Amino acid sequence: MTLRLGDADDRMLTERARSENRSKQEVAREAIHAYLTDQVRRIEDLEDELALARYQLRRQLGEVRYVTQAEARSALGLPPAPGGAGG
Repeated sequence: MTLRLGDADDRMLTERARSENRSKQEVAREAIHAYLTDQVRRIEDLEDELALARYQLRRQLGEVRYVTQAEARSALGLPPAPGGAGG
């Protein structure tokens, strides 16, 4: 893939690479990686917010029900907790 930069961006990249004694490709690759990593974090944060909003909506609609640990283990087909703790 070839990255086409405008003149001003190319000069800035060239100067940064020169000041850090690295290649332009190395500086560009690092910047692109940082950008993509930041975007992934933003998407993950939005997914978390969406999950929380969905849960809050379900709770407001009365679709959320709390059960004891014993009920949950039974529903999942698990044996009772050691020591008989019921939750």
